[in-house]
Formats: sequence, structure tokens, C-alpha cells
Amino acid sequence: MRFRHCAVSILVLVPLLHAGYGSDNPRLAKLYGEFISPCCWRENLTVHDSPVAQQLRDQIAVMVRQGKSDDQIKSSLIGVYGKRILALPEGEERTWLFMTPVAIVVLGAGFVCLALMRMRKQAVPAT
Repeated sequence: MRFRHCAVSILVLVPLLHAGYGSDNPRLAKLYGEFISPCCWRENLTVHDSPVAQQLRDQIAVMVRQGKSDDQIKSSLIGVYGKRILALPEGEERTWLFMTPVAIVVLGAGFVCLALMRMRKQAVPAT
């Protein structure tokens, strides 16, 4: 029982620790989560802490204050940094990103089933 409370506490606290930048403004928080920091290309702007990431967060905040839409902001950043700036790719790349693991799991399950069927055939003694 005690383990469950610890596990639940950890699951509740981890997102709070990663709340990061822009958590007071839902629109900014959403936008920060959509872009990868261009200094190392590893973390999104919500959690990444570097001068380049802070500069990009400031730039996004300015565009929001200027009244630009989310699509205009996205287009502007893609124009400067390319599609790599997006945390989740768009179009065909997004399909590949989500469908590749599914295909691997399905193929793996198929191979396991075939192997089990072969093992079962070999295990049955001939009379």
C-alpha cells in the first residue's frame, strides 16, 4: 500500500517539476512545447534552459503580444530554423514517427507466434 502512495506521488510531482517556462500563460506554454531548442535539438522550449532557448521564448512571447496567430508564429520559426524546430513533425514525417513502432510491434508479435507454433509442433511426440 505504501508503495502505491509513493508511485502516485512521483507520477504527480514529475510533471510539476517539468512545468518549466511559460506555465503561467497556457498559450505560451503550449507554444513552447511545440518547438525544440535550436542550440542542441534535444528538448522543447518548455524545459530547456539555455540562452538560445530563452531568446526564442522571448521572441515567441513578443509575437504573441503583437497578436500573431499560432500558425503565423510556427511559419515564422520554420522559415528561420526549418522543420527541425518542430517538436512533433508534420505531414508524412509524423505518420512515419507514429506508425513505425506499431509496425515493429505487429511484426514482432507475428514472429513470436510463428516461433511458438513451430516449437509446439516439434514438442508433440510422434506416435
